[in-house]
Amino acid sequence: MKIPKGQTIKDLIIIGAGAAGLFLAANLKKNALILEQNNAVAKKLLISGGGKCNVTNENINIKSYLCDDYDKLKQSLDEFSYQDNLNFFKGIKFNKIRNKQFFAPNSSLILDRLLSQNKSKIILNTKVLGLEKANNSYKIITNKGEFLAKNVVIATGGISFATLGVSDIALKIAKEFQIGFSEFLPALVPLTLQKDEFFMKNLSGISIEVCINDIFKGSMLFTHKSISGPVVLSASLFWTKGKIKINFLNDFKIDFSSLKQASTHLPLPKAFIKEYLNANNLSDKAMNKYNLEEKEIINKLYNYEFAPAGNLGFNKAEVCKGGVSLKSLNEHYESLENKGLFFIGECLNVAGILGGFNIHFAFASAKKLANYLNKELKDD
Repeated sequence: MKIPKGQTIKDLIIIGAGAAGLFLAANLKKNALILEQNNAVAKKLLISGGGKCNVTNENINIKSYLCDDYDKLKQSLDEFSYQDNLNFFKGIKFNKIRNKQFFAPNSSLILDRLLSQNKSKIILNTKVLGLEKANNSYKIITNKGEFLAKNVVIATGGISFATLGVSDIALKIAKEFQIGFSEFLPALVPLTLQKDEFFMKNLSGISIEVCINDIFKGSMLFTHKSISGPVVLSASLFWTKGKIKINFLNDFKIDFSSLKQASTHLPLPKAFIKEYLNANNLSDKAMNKYNLEEKEIINKLYNYEFAPAGNLGFNKAEVCKGGVSLKSLNEHYESLENKGLFFIGECLNVAGILGGFNIHFAFASAKKLANYLNKELKDD
C-alpha cells in the first residue's frame, strides 16, 4: 500500500494508554504518539487493588503465571525485579502486606508518576478500527482518521471490566497479520456452583481461610452466586473445567475420640458448620458419636472436591488469560514475521495470580521493549 503524499510518518505510535503503554512511554528516550480509545487514561489501573494499586510483589516468579513461553517470561522478569519496579516509583511510600504485595496509598499517585515521566502526546477518544501494512510502515485506521508509523506497539490490554471501555483489537490485529494467539478467557474470577454445592449460597458474606488444590492459601468468600475471595481468584487462573479441592480445616486436627469436641467446635463459622451438616443430613454432636460413614463426611472438610459450574465471566474478571502468543514474538515482543509491530501487557498470553503480578508484568514487558527501542530509534 502506498503512503499518502504529504502524510507524516511517526517513528513510534503506541496504541493504548493503560499501565503497559504509559510505562513504555515513561521509559522512552524518544517521544511517541499514544492513541487511547477512552476519554481518560489508565482507567483500570486506577481501580486496581481497590484503588490502591498493588504494583508488584516480593515473590515475583514464573510459577505465579500462566503463559505459553516461560523462557521469554523469565527473561523479562529477571531483567525487571520487584525492586526495579519500586525504584521507578521512588518517593511513594508503599504498604507491604503479609503476602508481600506492595500497595500505594492511592492509585492516582501511580498514574501521576507515569504521566509526569511521559513526554509523549496522548490523543483520547481515538478508537482503532484496523491496521494495515504501508510499504515499510504501518497505517493505523481510526475513527479520527489515519496515522502512519514505522513502529507500532499494541498495548490495549484484555476485555475484562467491559464498563471501563475495553477492546479486543489486539487479537484482531494478530489474526489479520497471521500472528498466533488464543482467544481471551476470564481469569481471576469468581467460580459458580453446581447443585450439590447450593448450600454455600446460604453463606453469602461469610469468609473462611482455606487452601485450594494444595497450592493456594488465603481467604475464600461465599456469595449468593459463587465462591470468591483472593484464594479463589488466584486458583481460577489455572482452572478450565473439572474438580477443585478445598481444605477448609488446614492444619487443624479433628479428635474423633473426644466427647467434648463437637462439629461446632471446628475452626469454622457456625453458620458454615450448620449448612454443611444439613446438606449431608448430619446433626451436631460430640465427635465420638459419629459412625464411620459420618466421620468420612466430616473428614471431607480436609479434601472437599467439587467441579465448579463455571465462572462469572469477563465483567467480574480481574484480568484475561489467553492473548497474543509469546511464541510468535521475539524477546523484545516484536512479531517474528512483521518487523516494527510489537505487543506488550495484558494483550499477551501471560496472566498472573492475584497480588500485583499482572501490573508487574505489564511494566516488565514495557521496560523490556523500552530498552530495545531506546537503542533502535534515532533522534530526530
